Amino acid sequence: MTAISQMLRRDINPFIAAMICAIVLIGMLGVMIGGRVAILRNGFEVVLKAAPVDPRDLMRGDYVELRYEDISMVNGALLAADWPKEDTYAQLWLTLERSGEDRLGKPSALSLRQPDYRLPGAVYLKSKPVMVYADDRERAGEVMFPLRFGIERYYVPEGEGLEIESARNDGRTTVAVRISQSGKAQIARLMIDGETLYSEPLY
Repeated sequence: MTAISQMLRRDINPFIAAMICAIVLIGMLGVMIGGRVAILRNGFEVVLKAAPVDPRDLMRGDYVELRYEDISMVNGALLAADWPKEDTYAQLWLTLERSGEDRLGKPSALSLRQPDYRLPGAVYLKSKPVMVYADDRERAGEVMFPLRFGIERYYVPEGEGLEIESARNDGRTTVAVRISQSGKAQIARLMIDGETLYSEPLY
């Protein structure tokens, strides 16, 4: 037992410790990159129209803030059938139906759970957690949910964001988003006047 105790008390070789940390970090990075690539490669695509943002909200760093006309603020009437009986802080599932040649997505339903059906031409997007108050059910049509999906920020080359911000505020910017079966979204392309300005590489 004494020998074992002495072994346990020995310091770990710094080189071995560094190697273990590096392997763990590389593994975590690989999982993150793999998840992003899977969504961009295999996800269901929908096009969203960017909404104007307060012009006083200037660029912070080299990214553009994005809001979306139809999904950043969603009417509570779409959740009426699934309204909780108690105050709930939860992720919401937004059903988007794609239409037209541009496959523009329009919200048609909200749910507290992932829908167990798949409508033709529809995609299902999972929001960040939001508060749903039970007492608001009676006035669901007056409630607006501010939803975020992790696609509200787009990084651009230094000095090139002002053109996008201007087009966004003029209503000329659309974003092609790919969505996994688990409801996670990744921006695939950013477009101005229907023409692709930036396209995300897989790696």
